[in-house]
Amino acid sequence: MAEAATLKINVRKNVSKAENKKLRKDGYLIGNISRKGMDSVAIAVKKDEFRKAIKTYGRNAVLSLVSDDNTTYSAMVKEVFVSPPAYDYSHVVFQQVSLTEEVKAEVAIKFIGTEFLEAKRLIINRIMDTFLVKGLPQNIPDEIEIDVSKLGGGSTLTVGDVNLPEGITTELEANQMILSINEAKVQVEETEEVESEIA
Repeated sequence: MAEAATLKINVRKNVSKAENKKLRKDGYLIGNISRKGMDSVAIAVKKDEFRKAIKTYGRNAVLSLVSDDNTTYSAMVKEVFVSPPAYDYSHVVFQQVSLTEEVKAEVAIKFIGTEFLEAKRLIINRIMDTFLVKGLPQNIPDEIEIDVSKLGGGSTLTVGDVNLPEGITTELEANQMILSINEAKVQVEETEEVESEIA
């Protein structure tokens, strides 16, 4: 379950390119808070503090964004943009949320037990890396774990096979495939090489 964290923000009254450049130079991440039925709020947050919050509480955490005038926004990270060549954060979009209204979020899929498949010369064909879920903001998990250790060659896993956390649902079709398990071709190739050497 995603946890709540507090993050200090500055409301940007001046949104000029020059001011944004100055803020970035001073270690700030430029962003906006998107609000349903209302104008978005232009903000800036210390990049190091944002990075620490995401690392500590997870990508789908509910954040309490406290502005310099003591206004508090309950929000989740909607999008994070990066820019080359360093591929560092360049812009963030928060979505204001209500703890009593459901939201949709893309949650990362974490496959566990892959080492057991490797030992059996099996490989995973990943069709989905994220899972679209729906639930109250505070119940959105940071990731969904799928145990693949007991799957065999030729096995498939669909959305309907996944046990979602309590209070979390999905609008994905139950028969939508998440992964399939295939036998590695290494053994066949090695056999062919041996037969070629014997000939």
